[in-house]
Amino acid sequence: MSEFDAERPISAEAAEIAALLERAVTGDAAAFEQIVMRTERRVLALASRLLGSMDDAQDAAQEVFIRAFKYLHRFDARKPIEPWLVGITVNVCRTIARKRQQYARFFLGAAPREEEFAETESSTDPHADLASREQRRALRTVLANLPEKERTALVLRDLEGLSTAEVAGILGSSEATVRAQISSARVKIKKAFDRMKGGRP
Repeated sequence: MSEFDAERPISAEAAEIAALLERAVTGDAAAFEQIVMRTERRVLALASRLLGSMDDAQDAAQEVFIRAFKYLHRFDARKPIEPWLVGITVNVCRTIARKRQQYARFFLGAAPREEEFAETESSTDPHADLASREQRRALRTVLANLPEKERTALVLRDLEGLSTAEVAGILGSSEATVRAQISSARVKIKKAFDRMKGGRP
């Protein structure tokens, strides 16, 4: 579910970030550091999904917050900062991928690991853990074969939980285009998983 839905009551965490943001836009570096601490994990998770490498994701996250601080004076402090950070993250990851000529390997490798990004402990059932790891590995492989625009739209909508309108705003596309990209990606993923299941002994 998206945490950016404006119609939902603001959470205590969001209220605290909003208060920090009001201080940060006036040049309070300590307040901005607190914002980084509260949002860095999500930025890292998204960057890892988009780049497929935790090392690349960490580089991207650093650049995201450098840009955010640089252009913070342009940001409307009355709005939640996370959708803005998601947009910066997508742009930074695209730039990194182009510079490193890694479009062919976009999304491969280290998608966010549960032990890094989840608060809950792993299952005590080793068979369940193995199945879960295999499923995540299979999903990364399927994502790697999607067209870049479909992949990005799908990750933002289904994995990040943004609304179609939010994804469209971040990508600079119409909602109809985003819905078509997501639908196409879902169909391709389903077909790929169906083929995988059909190939099992």
